[in-house]
Amino acid sequence: MRTVVESKVDTQLPDKRKHCLAAALIARYCSISEAYLAASGKELADLLGPGDADWGDWQASRTGIRCARHSSSDTELSLCCQQADR
Repeated sequence: MRTVVESKVDTQLPDKRKHCLAAALIARYCSISEAYLAASGKELADLLGPGDADWGDWQASRTGIRCARHSSSDTELSLCCQQADR
């Protein structure tokens, strides 16, 4: 999961789009279950640690997983997350 995110998610994207795209790519290249696990784990770590837990981040991740269900390429995933970020 980490390799997919590190190699495919541009760190310069807006925060919600990064969450969306990370979850979408994990769902595509790993599994939907792992995407949910990674998204919830990230927010839990933010809640219990120095991060900033945000319900909007969780929602963006769920959007990314929905995008992965209907997209057939990384480009389509990116466009889906971009449209959702508006």
